[in-house]
Amino acid sequence: MTNRYYDLNSYLRNIFGCRVQKISLDAGLTCPNRDGRISTGGCMYCNSRGSGTGAGSQGLSITEQIMRGKEFLKKRYKAQKFIAYFQSFSNTYGPYEKLKGLYEEALAIDDIVGLSIGTRPDCVDE
Repeated sequence: MTNRYYDLNSYLRNIFGCRVQKISLDAGLTCPNRDGRISTGGCMYCNSRGSGTGAGSQGLSITEQIMRGKEFLKKRYKAQKFIAYFQSFSNTYGPYEKLKGLYEEALAIDDIVGLSIGTRPDCVDE
């Protein structure tokens, strides 16, 4: 049976010739529903740790998180290329230069072929 749609896994395999896997990252950012701008109780999208790994609160840099993720995903899924997935909290909620630095740090690492950035609609300005 043929798929009635072109799924992302097939598309990425076609483009890169190998398995591409997301690496979940915690950039140590927050959200307006946690830092007091809107509220302090959070919202339904994240648990108290941010729905991710908690690695940011453990002091791990983006590079360290990616290197650990690559090692694990290469063994588990035989992945060869990766997408840096900024997952925890709102990863567009912060000063431009800080966000730019985080994204550039991830993209500078070998075998990172893209970014996936978790956010909220109210954290993206014009």
